[in-house]
Amino acid sequence: MRTPGWRFCAALLLSAFCTAALAGCGGRAREVTKIADAYVGGFTALYEQGNRYAEQGLQLQADYAYGWAAASACAMRCAVDQLLRLKGEPPAADGADGRPGEWDAIAAMNYASPYPWYFEGLVHSAQDQGEEARACYEKALLNPAFSAEHDEALSTLLVLSAEELAQLRDSLTALEDAIFAVYAPKPAGYPREAMGFSDRYLSALARESLQANPEDCRGALRHYEAALRVNPFEGDYFAACALMHLQMEDLDRVFFYVNEGLFVDPGHEGLRRIAQVLNGGEEP
Repeated sequence: MRTPGWRFCAALLLSAFCTAALAGCGGRAREVTKIADAYVGGFTALYEQGNRYAEQGLQLQADYAYGWAAASACAMRCAVDQLLRLKGEPPAADGADGRPGEWDAIAAMNYASPYPWYFEGLVHSAQDQGEEARACYEKALLNPAFSAEHDEALSTLLVLSAEELAQLRDSLTALEDAIFAVYAPKPAGYPREAMGFSDRYLSALARESLQANPEDCRGALRHYEAALRVNPFEGDYFAACALMHLQMEDLDRVFFYVNEGLFVDPGHEGLRRIAQVLNGGEEP
């Protein structure tokens, strides 16, 4: 079941976008709103995938999909809120109170999503803050889940009317409510940075930490756990987290990562060897 997470998420979004593009050719208003609706549909598909993972007992993978959907939908809603304010519109009566409104907090729900960076940039663009917008767009473009060819269509939010933006906000808040009914974001404990989406980058930081200090298992674990949050389909990260906890003599967490990892990747040699150790066999 080793699913490349970002490719899966990008495929869901691209499918929704293409479906809407084929369906929506009925004038400017319909075409522009169809683009926004397509992304809401894509984020909804990620939420529904989270439900399917949860039904299979794959909670880490469910949290990954829920977090991806939440970070993306909340970022889009936050951008819409700010675009409405720039148009002089008051906040929604029941609207965004209590909803995530800080870009870093939104992004932390899943750093694998490029959309917090993109929507933050879009708000800067709306305020003619070119340098700040460019910096955010560049960070979004680093993420392979962001498609310059298709995702630039989201700039159409800048030409939506206040009424259209309000309708879009209603759709996004309804999706947020559905996500947060089944998903409670946990503090990331990891800073937002341009390469935070990359599990390979994060695992490389873990290895560098161990090379600098072989006894710094806790420091390396922090990076490995961050890698697992953005790609919970790779057995290597489960094995690395299990090994770090084994070194720290935290057997409950060792069992957790081994069991979860073998469920995702039952043939993973490293996980199987750690399981042998736990069962009284040879050391890994």
